[in-house]
Amino acid sequence: MPQPKHGVMKMEKLDTTETTQVRYSGSFGSTPSETRTMKITAWICDERKRGGFEIYDTETSGDEYYGSGGIWLDDNGHITDYDGTGMIDLRILAWLGELGHVTHDNKDFFRKELDKYNKEE
Repeated sequence: MPQPKHGVMKMEKLDTTETTQVRYSGSFGSTPSETRTMKITAWICDERKRGGFEIYDTETSGDEYYGSGGIWLDDNGHITDYDGTGMIDLRILAWLGELGHVTHDNKDFFRKELDKYNKEE
């Protein structure tokens, strides 16, 4: 099997579109939920121990609903941090879990959130 060219790193990618309920939330409270079709993309590179994500509504190309941010992994390849949004989208967290990037430690924040999400599904 041929080896990758020097400097080429393997990157896992998520690319999906889903119709879901969305709303704005902040210190002011929350707006009523509405149904939107959301484009969700995420990527993670084990070698660099980081990745990112982007989410936006397809109806306005992100003019009304848009979020993006970074994802960081520890030396064991588990998610330890993210930025850019108040909470990482749980569909992205579920994808990271499928890839083995969420620890099995029940005390871990991301494990707790993923377990709650999986119970609701």
